[in-house]
Amino acid sequence: MKKYIFPLIFLLLIFSSCNKDLDLFPKDQVSDGSFWKTPRDFELAANAFYGGLPGFAYPRDTEAETTFGQGPNELSNGTYLIPDESGRWNNTYSALRGINYLLQQSESYENADEIKRWVGEAYFFRSWQYFGLLQQFGGVPIVTTVLDMDSEELNAPRDSREAVADLIIADLQKAIDRLPKQSDIPANELGRISKEAAQAFLSRVALFEGTHAKFHGGTKASERLTIAVQAAKAVIDGAQFSLLTSFGKGESYRKLFIEAGEDCSEIILSRRYVKDINGTHNATRWLEQNIMNPTKSLVDDYLCVDGLPISQSSLFKGYATMASEFEDRDPRLMQTVLKPGVSFIGGGAAEVIYEKPRMEGALTRTGYTNYKFLGELEKSWAGNAEYDNIVFRFGEVLLNYAEAKYELDGSISDADLDLSINKLRDRVGMPHLTNAFVTANDLNMQTELRRERKIELACEGFRFHDLMRWKTAETEMPKAVRGIKFVGTEYETVFPELTPGVHFNVDADGFIVAEPASARTFEAPKHYLRSLPKKQMKLNPNLKPNNPGWE
Repeated sequence: MKKYIFPLIFLLLIFSSCNKDLDLFPKDQVSDGSFWKTPRDFELAANAFYGGLPGFAYPRDTEAETTFGQGPNELSNGTYLIPDESGRWNNTYSALRGINYLLQQSESYENADEIKRWVGEAYFFRSWQYFGLLQQFGGVPIVTTVLDMDSEELNAPRDSREAVADLIIADLQKAIDRLPKQSDIPANELGRISKEAAQAFLSRVALFEGTHAKFHGGTKASERLTIAVQAAKAVIDGAQFSLLTSFGKGESYRKLFIEAGEDCSEIILSRRYVKDINGTHNATRWLEQNIMNPTKSLVDDYLCVDGLPISQSSLFKGYATMASEFEDRDPRLMQTVLKPGVSFIGGGAAEVIYEKPRMEGALTRTGYTNYKFLGELEKSWAGNAEYDNIVFRFGEVLLNYAEAKYELDGSISDADLDLSINKLRDRVGMPHLTNAFVTANDLNMQTELRRERKIELACEGFRFHDLMRWKTAETEMPKAVRGIKFVGTEYETVFPELTPGVHFNVDADGFIVAEPASARTFEAPKHYLRSLPKKQMKLNPNLKPNNPGWE
């Protein structure tokens, strides 16, 4: 249950006087003469930054190969062009101005300790904004002061990727030094940035940049990966968070992402929704309308309950029936993708049986239906959902720790696996991942760690960026996007009115093809970064050269 929500809009203070001879403060901006006098002023200013946290928005993983939306995604299939404008670019630099302004004002505040929390939040959000730019564009101009129309920085060249990453990491370390622990945040302030949220974010950033440097030939890979390990370990050792397990092995993972999981022990930070305060969302209805369908690439990667891939396990039941491929699989599969024949809470918050996928007309995508994020309250099905969007959770931190340890050392101990990956497996009752198991079954530890990330974070928006940093997008993205096996299975009997080749395409093995390989491309190195927007390069020619392949 939500206990607190603070305003996300920083209301401008307007002052007036009945004496026309007095000097009036400007009415279209916050005046230094009337503001920045108390800690409360800095808190109000920091409130505005929370609007930058992501809400429920789609596409999520439709940008990668693990889900498919209501049609092709131009980023996923490599057809996007150089944009005239970029919302990411414009909105980020607009947000940075307000953040830098708070930091500037903090320098002249007499008692720094009184406002250190709000300064810490500003550093956190500055790193948040720059990380979004870094992921899309690589190096960008670094602006840490408040600019005016005559500032030389308006025509500054791009700073290097390494310099931007250094700033992000430094800002997060400053935030960590200033922010309160989660346990010290009172109940009526639940939802504000904690020290652990900054540490979790640092583990994400440092893992991203460390692996990017390692696989793209960059610098500071070991330094970044060391930081990622340390930041993730700090969250783990802090013991402020734990995985949600209270709903049992068959439900806890799914419940985490909907109403039942709000404010639970696993959530480090979320974008909060409260009707009439900061709005609701329509994620449940969107998903019910197949806005994000899982693909064969995702479903096939869930292990069997013996811990083996479907290509090696004798437990895999194949595709003959609508339910067979779900049997004896990692329980997270049935908590992410609806299995035909199961009951779930559907429209009107009533229990219904999911008999078969919706395959008619324009709703034909992959044949798989998303279960993760489907709310269970009537208001959620009515388009007024209030369950929060998780920004950081303890499960991701465990994954960050395991991957960073492996990529830093070239190996990972069973003790570290038990500290991280195996906690996620324990939640759903899956066998532990061990070095002996990997060796005995001719598996690859790196592959299994990446598989665990793909499964645990499915549909949460990580997959595209993971492929980018691992430099595997050029292999994965050009493949055909496929769905269920239709030809030669129970689906043909259940849908006699549908004809492959007429209502949808299938491949030589009878699997639905939502988008053929011929319509998908990934050009390296071009598509590993996006083009700078045309308008910005025209306004500031010093931004050139553009990213590789976009000249």
